[in-house]
Amino acid sequence: MSRVRPIVAFVADRKDCARWPDIDALTPADVDRQQQRFRSGIDVWIAQSYVLLRDALAARGYTVRFGHRYPWHGIGVAHWDDLNALFNGAHRAHVIGVRADRSRLDSCERVVVQNDVGPVAPCERYVPLWPQPGLQARDAARGTRVATVGYFGRMGRVPAWMRGGELAARLAALGVALKLSDDAWNDYRDVDVVLAVRTEGAAMLRQKPASKLYNAWLAGVPALLSPEPAFARLRASELDYVEVRNADDVVAAVQQLQRDPATYAAMVARGRERGAAFTRDAIAARWLAVIDEVRAAGAALPSLVGFVRAVNAQRREARRFRAQHAAEQAAMPL
Repeated sequence: MSRVRPIVAFVADRKDCARWPDIDALTPADVDRQQQRFRSGIDVWIAQSYVLLRDALAARGYTVRFGHRYPWHGIGVAHWDDLNALFNGAHRAHVIGVRADRSRLDSCERVVVQNDVGPVAPCERYVPLWPQPGLQARDAARGTRVATVGYFGRMGRVPAWMRGGELAARLAALGVALKLSDDAWNDYRDVDVVLAVRTEGAAMLRQKPASKLYNAWLAGVPALLSPEPAFARLRASELDYVEVRNADDVVAAVQQLQRDPATYAAMVARGRERGAAFTRDAIAARWLAVIDEVRAAGAALPSLVGFVRAVNAQRREARRFRAQHAAEQAAMPL
């Protein structure tokens, strides 16, 4: 009799699954070609992980699938947004929950966190967010010139000093353009310095990933970053990035890099070294280790009563987290 292959299911609700009718035909190359499809938490953490891990998991003896059902006594991988229902079948699976930038998860056997700022609970495992799909590195022919500062991301939470025209005007006086990319997050080819800043409360910032830092490392571009816990956690050298808090800091950092091409080149070399820990292969290895750990543990599934209690606990924690976040946002200057 043949041995039954263990199941790993990447789970999302019906509405999210309906947006991925072609997912079984997608390859890692398609993730890069269709990078704009991978933006929301579900898309990045669940759909993308399924495509990028499917073949490696199959090679390790797993049956791998994507859908809205949790596997009976199998392993289910799901995002926080889909882990607060009481009777969705999650209690019948060994669940790996992705916390992302949300509140604590109590109903999962393992919880994936996107930074290790800490403290990390016994059930939590640090797995960085995947690097930006389709990332196009800076054109090496640009050398150490500093002519373009690029921002990649949504504009809703950038600070006032960046929203107005003052920063752009001050950079223009240095012969530097400010390029705002709220759509093409993958194209660093003509960017010489990355700027990543946002106005956000402390509770939310503690959950955010360091992806803008390691995307810059992988793209070969020095980074100017706001003081966020995930960035600070990775900083081991002044060459890792320059911390900035306002327009004056940005202008000073750009001037310094213009005057000191040796430092520019050293930051690029340092980023190439540090970025090796955040490649797609490196992050896939972390995912595979967590999944293999759950399989090997063979833990008993919780009772339905225990599962309901855990979900109710994380619902209460979610309300507390949202209230704290709202209060911090209300207290922040526009």
